[in-house]
Amino acid sequence: QHNSGPNKTMMATAEHEPLVRLELENRAQSLIIYADGGEESCNTESDDGISNQNNKSHGSSVIQTALNMMKMCMGTGTLALPFAAEKGGLIFNVVGLALIASWNYYCSNCVLRCRECLPPRIKRGDSDSDIERSSAGQQQLYGSVEGKEDLAQQSNKTKPPPAGTTSYAAVAWYAAGPVGLLVVDLLMLLLMVMLIIAYEVAMISFIDDMPTITGSRKIDIIIPSVIVALLSCSPDVSFLSKFSVVGLLALALSFIVIVWQGLMENGLTGFQSTLNLWPRNVTDASSWFGVAVFGYGIAPFILNFHESMKAPKQVGLAMKIGLILVYFGYIIISSGVRILFSPSHSFDGDVLQALPTNSWLALLVRLLMTFVVAMTAPLVVVPCGEMIEGKLGITGDEVYKRIAVRVLLCMLCMIISEHAPGFVHVVSFIGCFCASIIGFVLPPLFCIQLRHKTRKDDVSKMDFISYCDLSALVIGIITTILTSTMTFGEMRRSQ
Repeated sequence: QHNSGPNKTMMATAEHEPLVRLELENRAQSLIIYADGGEESCNTESDDGISNQNNKSHGSSVIQTALNMMKMCMGTGTLALPFAAEKGGLIFNVVGLALIASWNYYCSNCVLRCRECLPPRIKRGDSDSDIERSSAGQQQLYGSVEGKEDLAQQSNKTKPPPAGTTSYAAVAWYAAGPVGLLVVDLLMLLLMVMLIIAYEVAMISFIDDMPTITGSRKIDIIIPSVIVALLSCSPDVSFLSKFSVVGLLALALSFIVIVWQGLMENGLTGFQSTLNLWPRNVTDASSWFGVAVFGYGIAPFILNFHESMKAPKQVGLAMKIGLILVYFGYIIISSGVRILFSPSHSFDGDVLQALPTNSWLALLVRLLMTFVVAMTAPLVVVPCGEMIEGKLGITGDEVYKRIAVRVLLCMLCMIISEHAPGFVHVVSFIGCFCASIIGFVLPPLFCIQLRHKTRKDDVSKMDFISYCDLSALVIGIITTILTSTMTFGEMRRSQ
C-alpha cells in the first residue's frame, strides 16, 4: 500500500541476498502471527477463506523457508567461525552454538507474540467492519484485547506508525511509541554502518595477502572501495542481488580449498591433537559469543519469513529446521576446520589466512571473495544511505545530494576500516553489541510492554511465560553489556 523507492530496494535485498541480514519489507503486514503452529487466527477468513488463498498461494513452503533462513545466516560471517572455535574451545563451542540457536528461537517467538498484542488497525484504511470481523467469535489470544469496543479503544490510544515502517519497527512503535521506533532505527543504522566497515576490513584483509596488482598497496585497497561507492550511486542496485549465488559458491569454494589445504598439510593428525575445551578467559568467551550471535540473528526478521509462507502457522517448524541445519553447518565449519589445522595453524583472523600466499588457487579464492564483498556492500550502503537521506529530509528528486550522502558514507567507512582491527574482531563486536540488542534484548522487552498494555486483568500478576520473558530480558542485558565491553577492549588491544 505504501510502496516507496527505499523499500523496493530493501525488499530486493531481502529476497535475493543471503550475505546481508536486514529488516526489509515494502508492504503492510498481516496482523495475524502464528507462533510455532499452535495459535489460532484472529480472523477465521484468513485461515481458510478466499483472502488467505489469494495472499498465500504463491508463498514459500516450510522447507523453502528453512533453507532461506539457512542462507540468510550462513554469509561472510562464517569466515570468522574457526576463530570463534579457537577462542571458545571444543565443548563450549558445540554446546554454546546450540544454546544461541535456542535463544534465537525463543526471541523469534517473542516477536511473533508481540504481533498478537498489536491493535487491529495496523494497515491504514481498515473499516469498522474489518475490526468487527477480526474479533467476532474468536478465541482470546495471548495479550489480545476483547470485543469491538476494546479493539477500537486500544487502536485509538496509539496512532499508526509512519508509512513504510517495517514490521519489527511497528512492534517497537506500539510497544514504546516514537522513542521505540527511533531506537530501532538508530540500531539498524548503526548495524548497517558497522557491516559496511566490516566489509571494507574484509577486503583489506584479502588484498593484504595477495601480491600487488597496480604496484601500490594503497591503490589496490582503494579500488574495491571506489567500486562500492560507484555501484551504490546507481538508481537501481537490484541487479547486484544476482551475485548472491556467486557469493555462496565463493564461500563453498573457499572452505573446500581450506579443507584440502588442511588435509595436505596435516592429514588427519589434527583429530589426535589435544585442544582447549573451554574458553581461556572471559574475553575469549565474549569474542566467541559475538561471532556466534552474528551468525544467527533470525529474530528481527521472523515477521518477513512469516509473511512469505504459504502456511504462516508453520513458521515455528521452519525455524526449527532452519536453525538445526545452521547449527550442524556451523559445527563442521568451526570445530571441524579448527581441528584439521590444529597441528600447523592457530586462527587469530579469518579462515582465509590459513591459505598460503604463493598458491594460485588461494589467490583465486581471495580475488573471488573480494569481488563478492564488493558486489554485496552496495546492498547495505543503499538502504543505509536512504535512511540517512530520510533523516536529513532529502527527497528522491535531489539526485546529487543522494549521491553525495552515499559517497561520503563509503569514504567514511573506508577511512575507519583502515584503522580498525581485523575482520573477526569487528564481526565479534557487531554480534555482541548491535545484533545482541536487536535480537536478544528488544524482543522480550517489547513483549513485556505490549502484554501489559493490552491485558485487561491485573498487570501485576505474573505467569510462567512472563517470568520467562523477564528472565530472557535480564540475561540479554547482562550478556550484552559484559561481552560488548570485553570485545571493545579486545578491539583496541588488537589494533
